[in-house]
Amino acid sequence: MSTFPPYFLFSFRFEAKKVPAGKIRLKPEFLGKNYEFPALWRFTPPKPPAGSKLSGAAPAPPAETAQPDFHFRMGWREDGLFLTILLAGKKQPVQVNPQKLETSDSFSFMLDTRDVRIIHRATKFCHRLLFTPADTQKANREEKPSLVWLPIHRAKAHPNPVDTGRFETAYAAKPDGWSLSVFIPGDTLTGYDPAEHDRIGMSFILFDNEFGWISQQLPDYFPVTEDPSLWCAVDLTEK
Repeated sequence: MSTFPPYFLFSFRFEAKKVPAGKIRLKPEFLGKNYEFPALWRFTPPKPPAGSKLSGAAPAPPAETAQPDFHFRMGWREDGLFLTILLAGKKQPVQVNPQKLETSDSFSFMLDTRDVRIIHRATKFCHRLLFTPADTQKANREEKPSLVWLPIHRAKAHPNPVDTGRFETAYAAKPDGWSLSVFIPGDTLTGYDPAEHDRIGMSFILFDNEFGWISQQLPDYFPVTEDPSLWCAVDLTEK
């Protein structure tokens, strides 16, 4: 029996719908169901790095634990990309440590503005963004998510500096989860030009210390965060 997950044998191609023109009034659930992308690989039990105090506080849930309700949605316009991430069903609080972002509850978004998926090492058109939800257990109770650009391991070249301070966000903490919408200005992304390149490469991974990994296509032991050939193709459609 093959040890490869079935989705490894396929090259996926999806469509991202265009967001209507006009002034943006971002809200935590900005994009509706018609912008949704599938999460094909779900619920890998958490296996935090050895010695991680952050993740160690949240052991893998028992089999009878309710599964999370997770949704990822993406839309586009000439001036940028819109993302909406929804997570519900949590029984434990959000866990975020600014010194250990990659073992915090987080959402990784990988993007190739030119969809060059025949190579295994990232180019200057490849981006990795990490979003962490707000930790409302903190004393100051700031309900603001963090957004950071991360260099891609083994990349041949890195994109121009990504000014995440220009991203627009709308966030809501809920008793059993959180919702986040983000507008990413196109001019902060090296190579973003829908008029000339109407297909992009994309992948995502949500990590939650309670639920584990939820990813678009492959489990966490594949180098999804650094290998563009493992990302799917997305056509930027007008409808």
